[in-house]
Amino acid sequence: MTDIITSNTMLDAANMSVHPQFGFLLQYKMGNFAIQPELLYTEKGGTFEGVYGKSNYLTLYANLTDQNPNISLVSQYIEIPLNLQFGLKIGKTRVFIQGGPYLSYALTGRINGDNDAYKSVNELFEFNKFDYGLGAGAGVEYKKFQFSAKYDFGFSPIGNTTINAISGENYNPFHDMKNRTINVSVGYQF
Repeated sequence: MTDIITSNTMLDAANMSVHPQFGFLLQYKMGNFAIQPELLYTEKGGTFEGVYGKSNYLTLYANLTDQNPNISLVSQYIEIPLNLQFGLKIGKTRVFIQGGPYLSYALTGRINGDNDAYKSVNELFEFNKFDYGLGAGAGVEYKKFQFSAKYDFGFSPIGNTTINAISGENYNPFHDMKNRTINVSVGYQF
């Protein structure tokens, strides 16, 4: 599940939404500790309600109407988390806590399910290509399966500051929004 937080007055905080994530992991164990780098495809985003009329730019470029006043923003990323784990072995089960940084690169996205709307808004406001932050969570390994849950706290704004040439003010409603994600994963270790 992903969420977007903001201090922006133009758009309210996004409602949480569910998106896929899949990829590969490697794990290097050293006693009770482990390092687990991952390579993931992930989607992050949320839905902003009642945007129609609050931003003329978004109303125009995202094709909003009074019948369709909401924006569903989904960005698609390649993500590399580096998790440091501390775990305890209990029989055939290993219970662990984990944390560490992540770096994501945005490939593309969708606004209200439309890639072209995302591209139009991106040309006007310019979404950041990179997202980075910290994650923390816990999990269980049983035999070759790994079950985990993690919360990622993004530090990078979703959008760049876009200054209006006449007023000198920022008009990018995404400039102070940051990703927040809850990851629930099932993995198999070869």
